[in-house]
Amino acid sequence: MSLRRLKGFSILELLIVLAIVGVLAAVAIYALGISRADSRDAKRVSDVSVLRSSLSQYWLQMARYPVSDGIDLGVPGGQAIGLTTEGFVGADGGGNVILPKAPIGPKAGEYYRYKGTASGYSLMFTTERETAYGPPGTYYAHASGVDQEDVEK
Repeated sequence: MSLRRLKGFSILELLIVLAIVGVLAAVAIYALGISRADSRDAKRVSDVSVLRSSLSQYWLQMARYPVSDGIDLGVPGGQAIGLTTEGFVGADGGGNVILPKAPIGPKAGEYYRYKGTASGYSLMFTTERETAYGPPGTYYAHASGVDQEDVEK
């Protein structure tokens, strides 16, 4: 009587395949997280560019910046705040519209913080990964550029 070898996979072969699939899945999830963080940082940089451009337009029209001790721009679920010749105002504000609505931060609960005097401003935002501005951290945009100084300039 001859013994036929059964066709199929051994448990060892199945475990090796599952281990390889698990490692590949972990690498893919990690790469996806990095990609999402880079995407959020790109949106932040774009939003800050839009806000700086709007503030430059305000300066050209009014010869000063909006004065504020601190206002949160683009708070998700909050009141829509826009920039008009009256400064940063809610949806019912008056004046000529420069920016109808401040951009909303890319992450839940995230916003941009504006502080300004007639001669300068500071616009706070954070990054999660390395950007053109430097390592992850909190940055402040001003009319003259972006740095890590919370000073209205």
